[in-house]
Amino acid sequence: MNNFLKFSLLLIGMLNGLKTMAQPGVEWSELPVLPGGKGWAGMYAGVSNNTLICMGGANFPDKFPWEGGLKKWYSDIYILRDGKEWIKSEQKLPVPAGYGVAVSYQNKMIVAGGSNADGHLSRVSGFEWDGEKLLTSDYPALPVPLANMSGTLVGDVFVIAGGSSAPTGQPLKKCFVLDLKNPATGWSEVKAWPGPERIFPACTVFDGHFYMFGGETTGLNSKGEKYRAILLDGYRLSLHRTKNSWAVAWEKLAPMPRGMSAGGTVLPVLRNDRFLFWGGVDAVTALHKNPATHPGIIDNLLYYFPKTDSWEYIGKQTNIPSRVTLPVVFWKNRWVYVSGEIKPGIRTPTVVGVQ
Repeated sequence: MNNFLKFSLLLIGMLNGLKTMAQPGVEWSELPVLPGGKGWAGMYAGVSNNTLICMGGANFPDKFPWEGGLKKWYSDIYILRDGKEWIKSEQKLPVPAGYGVAVSYQNKMIVAGGSNADGHLSRVSGFEWDGEKLLTSDYPALPVPLANMSGTLVGDVFVIAGGSSAPTGQPLKKCFVLDLKNPATGWSEVKAWPGPERIFPACTVFDGHFYMFGGETTGLNSKGEKYRAILLDGYRLSLHRTKNSWAVAWEKLAPMPRGMSAGGTVLPVLRNDRFLFWGGVDAVTALHKNPATHPGIIDNLLYYFPKTDSWEYIGKQTNIPSRVTLPVVFWKNRWVYVSGEIKPGIRTPTVVGVQ
């Protein structure tokens, strides 16, 4: 084989690799890195008056967990001033917390549930940025303490699905809704999806429907030993308010090509016709028992097309570490992945945008 032919084949291979990495329809960007150097898992994130706000979360400040390090939850609040620089607010969360959900509604960031060293939380609070400080407000508490769930807005309705009520509690098969046009009516429990109970599902909203995918539950093998059962199912929720109740219908979707537990949520909706799946724990990742030798979070990318109920593999993201247990929020025409965990016990302070 002559040198020209070798070069041509090499060039073709490189171009094919670039096409694989191009991920048609996905543009990646990096936002200012969060202060502190370590990053957090399970932060809350939202938008108030066009300002990105991040709160709480947890990390291992002194030692890694396999070295005997203790997890620490935080009450700190960070504000991305002018989209250029994170500032640490003098205000704090009422208690250190993470692993709940937050939504952005009518210039407020509404934070629900979560956990800390003392257990799971039912608190729901509102935060509004007035340009100088955060104005706080209270909302009806969740019916039960809840963490490790997913949730988002469907119109004026705050929808929460899955989670658990205690650190050692079983995953729940529960769905709660709060009408934010009339929050005084409180949370209602509505009919849950037809599949298994779960923690850490992913969710999003599209065309007036709530979508939930994956997560995990507790499995038992033939010896009666527990393991992480990573789920492949997905559901679409149709939700309508009648006089004093909710009309609820769940539709099962095509199964996921790979599982996704603890992935960033809400899922980005790109080009108004597809959801992006990046990161999360799949069944293979969940098998790794030794955190010190963990290979990291899977880097492949999937599209789900809600109009055709179909899936597509679109390549890998090898330049930015994949992550788990993190919020994703829509801000300034892009979806923003905030911090998160890139290996067991190891966080990243990076903030990444897609559009």
